[in-house]
Amino acid sequence: MKTQNIIKQLLFLSLGLIILLGCDREETLQPTPIFENGEPESTDELDQFLKIEFRDIYGCVIHYKFVDKFIDPTKSAVPPRVEVVRPIAELIKEAWIKPYNKASNQGDEFLKTYFPAEIVILGSPIFNNDNTITLGVADSGVRVTLTQANNYAPGNTGWILQTFRTLHHEFAHIVDQNFKFDIEAFFKISEDSYTSPGSWTQEDEESAIIRGMVTPYATSAPSEDFAEIMARIITTDPAVFESTYITPADCSVAGAPANCGEINKGKAKIKQKYDVVVKYMKEQVGIDLFVLRDEFLNNIN
Repeated sequence: MKTQNIIKQLLFLSLGLIILLGCDREETLQPTPIFENGEPESTDELDQFLKIEFRDIYGCVIHYKFVDKFIDPTKSAVPPRVEVVRPIAELIKEAWIKPYNKASNQGDEFLKTYFPAEIVILGSPIFNNDNTITLGVADSGVRVTLTQANNYAPGNTGWILQTFRTLHHEFAHIVDQNFKFDIEAFFKISEDSYTSPGSWTQEDEESAIIRGMVTPYATSAPSEDFAEIMARIITTDPAVFESTYITPADCSVAGAPANCGEINKGKAKIKQKYDVVVKYMKEQVGIDLFVLRDEFLNNIN
């Protein structure tokens, strides 16, 4: 199946799946020491690969063992199968590192500065005690958690899109933390349209668009709105993004939805946010989102 078709299908996931797409942000995390109690460095082939490709270049430690210590004790998750760790690490290079290196006006120096110090790979989602799951966590610019690694399979474009949409969302928070996106001005575009705490799960794609946001989760807070639109720009074919979120519907044709006008007003707000985010990334962060998007989509094919 063509990547564009897969992306388009993912845009219309049922609410039952969308509810699962939450993310957590911790504000006071301190990085875990790489080696505790003077333990010798592993000579395992996989560990050496991760050291050479991530720690030595980007100062990033990838954790895949003893993962319980990296999640809240009130929550649970399972570790990844060892055989999926290296392919996923290779995907991180192709679908995250290489696109940013090409899109940044600093080349690879950008990620050498801002890449998270730790990536935790979990085999499952994080199971919360309220019967929901968490698919990604960004911890104060220090750690990003990747979940559902055990669902990885070569050529599984759906898994790749879902996983890296989450990772790009979480990295958007890290960008925000370092470059101080003007969230107050962004908030004013949809000022009265954000949902009350916890109620975003009652939204669907259409109601989110009417509110001027690209996903139900984006309605939960301006910071999540920013991260969601940035992740969607990066991981969505531009023609699909345009038709789904920006191009106004013709309300005069037979069969146009009764709320066509509301949908178009919401799309106009999304276009405003799209322009703001693209400009911010280009002028303040030094990242061309269009180059980043094209490189990402090309590399996952």
